[in-house]
Amino acid sequence: MRRAAEAGELELAREDILFFATPHPRELSVNSTRITRVRGTDVWDLSYAEYEGRRQLRQIAAFLRKYVPGFEDSYVVQSGVQVGVRETRRILGEYYLTADDLLGARRFDDAIARGSYPVDIHNPDGRGTILKRLPPDEAYDIPLRALIPRQVDNLLVAGRCISGSHEALSSYRVMPIAMATGQAAGVCSALAVQQGVPVRQVAASDVQAQLLEQGANLGDLRPLPRHERKHG
Repeated sequence: MRRAAEAGELELAREDILFFATPHPRELSVNSTRITRVRGTDVWDLSYAEYEGRRQLRQIAAFLRKYVPGFEDSYVVQSGVQVGVRETRRILGEYYLTADDLLGARRFDDAIARGSYPVDIHNPDGRGTILKRLPPDEAYDIPLRALIPRQVDNLLVAGRCISGSHEALSSYRVMPIAMATGQAAGVCSALAVQQGVPVRQVAASDVQAQLLEQGANLGDLRPLPRHERKHG
């Protein structure tokens, strides 16, 4: 990468090339573009990012063919259909997750999802990545309160826009956790309708019982016997 950069053949705002396996033989997924100093809420910035992402893709493909043994006849099969935005706006919720919560594998009484992905901060100004892992075999909880906005009624959020810091988002942004918080938001919404109450008045234990029945991973929590459930 240094030789290619010095020759002007590779201009990336990062320091590595990441390979991931796919289900197909002789195929790799390459996650190595990085587009910095753009706003994911601005149409002109997004237009620039689409162009810049494809420019970097062409450079990476040419770099692999020229510099990496085994890639001499490689070619691009596909790319993302649009640029991936890592972070934009987030709500301020009843609870605000921090990196300390995640790295300390904090548990919450109203847990509705869990995560163990590292705190993975990409330098928003260019090169550099901070990677901090949880203790071995540990996971952190995401509380239901982080899905509930402080000053808006009957609204739940899920995925990247839940309540948390820039550092915490670098972990909980990943797809499995986004899916788990989406499942919890859906369950809580359904229970609110069934019970005829605002979503913030739904008991976390009711949400947890439904999630556990659906097979969600909530750590030490286990489904109650059916005769002990208030709902379900």
